[in-house]
Amino acid sequence: MSMNLILATDAYKLTHHLQYPQNINKLYSYGEARVGGLYPTVSWFGMSMILHDYFKSRVTTEMIDEAERVAEETFGTKAYFNRSVWEKVRDLGYFPVRIKALPEGLEVPTGTALFTIESTEDWFATSLNALEVMLMHVWYPTTIATNSLYIKKRLLPLVEKTGNVDMLPLMVNDFGLRGATSLESGQRGGAAHLLHFRGSDNLAASNYFEKVYGQAGRALSIWATEHSVATAYGSGQGEFDYLNAQLDRTPDDAPVSIVIDSYDTFHFVREVVGSAEMVERIKSRPGRVVLRPDSGDPITMDLAALDILAELFGTEVNEKGYKVLKHNVGLIQGDGMKADTIIKLYEALIEKGWSTDNLVVGSGGGLLQEGFTRDTERFAIKAAYAHTSDGEDLAIKKQPKTDLTKASKAGLLKVIVDDAGQIQTVPQEQKGKDLLQTVYEDGQIFEEKIDDVFERAERHLKEKVTLGHVNG
Repeated sequence: MSMNLILATDAYKLTHHLQYPQNINKLYSYGEARVGGLYPTVSWFGMSMILHDYFKSRVTTEMIDEAERVAEETFGTKAYFNRSVWEKVRDLGYFPVRIKALPEGLEVPTGTALFTIESTEDWFATSLNALEVMLMHVWYPTTIATNSLYIKKRLLPLVEKTGNVDMLPLMVNDFGLRGATSLESGQRGGAAHLLHFRGSDNLAASNYFEKVYGQAGRALSIWATEHSVATAYGSGQGEFDYLNAQLDRTPDDAPVSIVIDSYDTFHFVREVVGSAEMVERIKSRPGRVVLRPDSGDPITMDLAALDILAELFGTEVNEKGYKVLKHNVGLIQGDGMKADTIIKLYEALIEKGWSTDNLVVGSGGGLLQEGFTRDTERFAIKAAYAHTSDGEDLAIKKQPKTDLTKASKAGLLKVIVDDAGQIQTVPQEQKGKDLLQTVYEDGQIFEEKIDDVFERAERHLKEKVTLGHVNG
């Protein structure tokens, strides 16, 4: 679906050009995740998506005509619609703005200016914030990337204690495309998860990641069954036929995932997987076989399944003192998984002496959808500065007496690392290298190297960084 960029905004913003002081010839706004959200820091990611999806397009006469018609239908008059400004934008062939943003992949404290936008033509100043809605949608990939980062941070010490750290990027898999509110959100959220993990069945996100960031093959998956496959064979003998068919049709060195709860999870493990012929077949296979026991309480079911598999295939104790199933057998838990339940499940396994190497998880709604809104990390865009045709500089600041957490920053801003190693948002005139970099200016997009983005994301996972913030 093509989007009319003029209408990709709140209706009332089309009236604002008539509301500002009429001598304003420059406007400057910034975006941040305000202090007080779910997490104290955010994993900044997704501005490239917004630029790719919206800022490469041109405003056309057809868009202007349509927007004028919709504005008249909405307000009952054409008088509020600034046709002359959008015709100038059309004639330019680009939005007359400059956008600066932090480098993607950076983890920063809430309260930090993440990006700024300013008008570059006098006549566009009072229409600048009509672009706010498009920019605001960066809240979603950043929030999903932040959630995935914190899952990874919480998993890391568990894996370091009990298992193989090299497995970490594949331990949390994206099962969320079908549960996303749209394919577009599934793409963006799935791409954000891929900043920190590589396991994903979200093909739309994988393809989108390549289009935006230029890297193919970021998402990795394996041969995996679902209940429609399992139940097509029926119960009883059909369960043996079902499992044999998967092993027959895949290379012996290929990993496979087998859903096992279509009828009776424990019967399947004990009697089907546990049959003498099947045990020997799986033992002779170099490729990993993971079983998916999705129905029931995850901790109860997974611990019980591990105990049965231990009887069938045996275990060994790794160099860290934790049990690992022999013969490359394991589990994948794909139901009920979100940040807290993922960690609780791994902690429960470790309590019983199991290494994290025995399990991977898949997460759908809990990864891309459940509970995530713009207010999760309190995203906001606020005007901070204006210049007038009389040569006056205006510092603009919101400071509501009844909720000072909504106080905004005033003036032209920069983001620096101070002498104490803290990331701070400060006035532009303050000394220090500005971390905000120009990513869009008058139609030109300045792209980042994805390897640099990954390096930042990985560095923040491993390093303990002192983070601070300044409001105002």
